[in-house]
Parts: sequence; C-alpha cells; structure tokens
Amino acid sequence: MDRDTLLTYPYVVLRLACRYCARVGSYRLMRLAAKFGCEARVADVVLRLAADCPHWKTNRRWPEGCGVFLPDLEAPRVLPDDPGARVIRVIDGGKTTGKHKGKEEPRSP
Repeated sequence: MDRDTLLTYPYVVLRLACRYCARVGSYRLMRLAAKFGCEARVADVVLRLAADCPHWKTNRRWPEGCGVFLPDLEAPRVLPDDPGARVIRVIDGGKTTGKHKGKEEPRSP
C-alpha cells in the first residue's frame, strides 16, 4: 500500500495554497475519500483539485506554472526574530542582580 494516500493522510482537512497567487482552499478528507476513493494518492488528488488554476500552464509571467502545495506538510519556517533560532548573547554592564530599592521582600509570618 502506498503511504501517501488519503487513507494515511495525517489531518482531517486537506489544505491547499499557491506559492504564486492568493488561491487557497480546504477540503474535508472524508469527502475527498468518498469522491476519489481512500486509496487515491494525495499528489493525484491535489493535481485534480488544482487543475482549474489559471496558471496551470506555463507562460511568460508564470514560467514555473501552478505553485500548488500542502501548507500543513511544509516544514515550519524559522522567523528572523525567533529567540530559538539564534544564541542569546550576554552584554556586560546590563541588568544587575542586586535588590531594587522600590521593591520590598515579602515578610514571613
């Protein structure tokens, strides 16, 4: 059995998007399985759903053709301001660890 079928798709909704235009869509997996069969390959279903794209055929403006993809299966992109993406540097002369004058310590009973 092919592992990239509608039967083994990891989500309940199949979301489509285009890399080159604003087209997006979402389809319930159960309805797609009823229409195309649960053994249908996901790539074939995506091609059939995107076949009415105006950029399907290559032209001068869109030499790549249609840019349909599955955003749920894409690897997450690391944002440039993501703190986990880079090492945090300690700057000398920064905040001291001493007690601040405006705050009092809680008293014990």
